[in-house]
Amino acid sequence: MTKENILWKLEGLHTVETAAEELGYTKQATINLLSKLKKQGHVTTSGGGKQKRLYKITIRKQRKRDLGMFDIINKYSPNMKLNPWYDHQVHGKYGPEEALVDAIQTRSFRAILASLNLFNHITDWKKLYALARKKNIWQEIEALYDLAKMHFRVKKIPKTYTPYKPIRWKAITQLHHRHNFPDIEKKWHVHIPFNEKDFREL
Repeated sequence: MTKENILWKLEGLHTVETAAEELGYTKQATINLLSKLKKQGHVTTSGGGKQKRLYKITIRKQRKRDLGMFDIINKYSPNMKLNPWYDHQVHGKYGPEEALVDAIQTRSFRAILASLNLFNHITDWKKLYALARKKNIWQEIEALYDLAKMHFRVKKIPKTYTPYKPIRWKAITQLHHRHNFPDIEKKWHVHIPFNEKDFREL
C-alpha cells in the first residue's frame, strides 16, 4: 500500500488499535508506521500515560502549533474524544479555562458534553469567571458545573463566584431540551439537552 493510500485510509483521529484494524496490520507494524508518518509531519499525538494515546492523521503535513480546544478536551476526556471539524488555532497560554469557554460557544452537543471533564482541571477560577462573563456565558458555566458535579469529581468552585442570579432563560445547544435535570434548569434558567444515557459515554 502506498503512503498516499495509507493517508487517505487513515485520515482522522485514531488509536493504534483502530489504525491497525483499518489497515490490517499488526500492532507493532502500525506503531512503526505511525512513528514514520509523524516524523514526516502527517501525524500529531495527544494523550498517553493513563489515557489512550490518540493519533491525528492528515494527508497534508501538519504545522507545529499550540494545543487548541480539541486538543485540551481530548487530553482530559477519558472516553469521549472529538474529531476536530475545524482547525482551532490559539496563541499564547491556553488551558482548560479557555477550552471550556470555547466549547460552550460552539453550541455543539458533543463538544460541550466532552468538555464537562474540564471542571476537574480548572485551576484559575478568576480567569474562567472573567472569560465567561465577557462572553456572557457564566450562567451556562454554573448550570454545567452543577450537572458535572452530579456525575463525577470536579474541583470545588469558590463561593465568590456562585451568587449569580439568572435573568432570562438560555439554551446550551440548539437541540431541544429534555427536562431531565429540572432542578438545575430551574436554578440557573438554562435548558439542558443531556440525559443520563449521555453521561455513560464520559
